[in-house]
Amino acid sequence: MSRHSIVIWFFAAAALFTVACGGSAKKSGKLENSADSLSYVVGMNIAYNIMNMDTTMRAEAIIAGIEDAFAGAEKMTLDEGRTYLLAYMNFDVYERVRKYEEQYLTDLAASDGNVVRTKSGLTYKVGGLGDMNQTINSDRDTVAFTYRVTNMAGEEVDIAENRADTLRTQVGRLQTGLKEGVKLIGQGGDITLWIPSSMAYGSEGDKQKGIDANAMLRYEVKIVEVKRRR
Repeated sequence: MSRHSIVIWFFAAAALFTVACGGSAKKSGKLENSADSLSYVVGMNIAYNIMNMDTTMRAEAIIAGIEDAFAGAEKMTLDEGRTYLLAYMNFDVYERVRKYEEQYLTDLAASDGNVVRTKSGLTYKVGGLGDMNQTINSDRDTVAFTYRVTNMAGEEVDIAENRADTLRTQVGRLQTGLKEGVKLIGQGGDITLWIPSSMAYGSEGDKQKGIDANAMLRYEVKIVEVKRRR
């Protein structure tokens, strides 16, 4: 038996197993030969798998895609298809992440009256306001602060041993969530920030810092110094 035949046999056997375990199926018209039977079983297997993944898919469009591919009359190239599929999958991941973060932060705020949520999605809890006469007025101001970062599993990332203990930078260079957070307190103040992934490292993450893609982060920040640009 050739390798090609083995692959087909294995796929057909897997398809039969899936169909057998998938519950009852309606009987259809007569199948003329073994090729028809195999093709039909493969089609059933594909359908069951698709229904388990996404019930919004339309059978007519799926059949059209198969027929067009067999006829060499595809409506998009393979590269275009891959691009569309990746975009669809990334959107799905983003939506699931967003819903998880929203629920987590809603529950957090409900459990602690000192936790505040902003319209942007940033969630914070002030430990100490510090000197409110020495706050950040502009993205051009310079801020020096210490911080500790953990993911939602409680694992520390962007570890201080691998960077300067105190970060000194122009405020405008900070990530969206961190930039908003440091403006809420003054020099000498401290704050805990829960920053959604879209306001942190997004879908890219940062491997060097140990930050996964779509990771919501918890920052413990203490403002050491604020220098306003004149």
